[in-house]
Amino acid sequence: MEKTDFFTSCDTVANLHLPRWNELPEFELYMDQVIGLIEKYLRPLYPESKAPITPSMINNYVKNGALPPPQNKRYNRTHLALLLIICSAKSILEISSISDILNQSVSASNIETALDQFAEMYENALRSAVKKAKLAVSVSEANTKQILSAIAIENALSANASRVVAMYAYNTVATKSESEENDTKTEKAEKKAEKKAERKAEKKAEKKAEIKENSEASNS
Repeated sequence: MEKTDFFTSCDTVANLHLPRWNELPEFELYMDQVIGLIEKYLRPLYPESKAPITPSMINNYVKNGALPPPQNKRYNRTHLALLLIICSAKSILEISSISDILNQSVSASNIETALDQFAEMYENALRSAVKKAKLAVSVSEANTKQILSAIAIENALSANASRVVAMYAYNTVATKSESEENDTKTEKAEKKAEKKAERKAEKKAEKKAEIKENSEASNS
């Protein structure tokens, strides 16, 4: 019974289909409609009946800049795409980090491409994890409780290891971007100082020439 229940749950996750950009509704939605759609799309990822999104979460994402403000209290496909990615990745990365990564991804391509690539990567990762777990249960000679407990621990450790790698990867990119930004600021400051020094030297030269000209005029 436990094995059957586990396999059923695994199949539900393996068959999860995250919507691509062209599958999202083109018309604008109110917040309750957005929440309903996100829950429908991501429900298999929340087996403990925890809501993937709430009104307060959406408001906080807007307040923190992770989500653009709604227009007349209505949300469009861009909002849905961003929420799908945020809700799927927020257990691993901080919202500010996800927002930064999304900004870089959208700058490199567009939100349509970013969502489609994310959906494909996530589906492949889920299917791979499910396939490995089902195979372990099928070939194990241990009782079902033991093997499921071992699978739970292994995947928890694997998830944490992936979280650590994700954080290091993001921190490296963020640190480099910050360093490049600081270099740009320093370069601008240096150029500004150079121009200021040039203007000062020009004024000094003009003043000197003026004094010389006045002196020559007085002597004549």
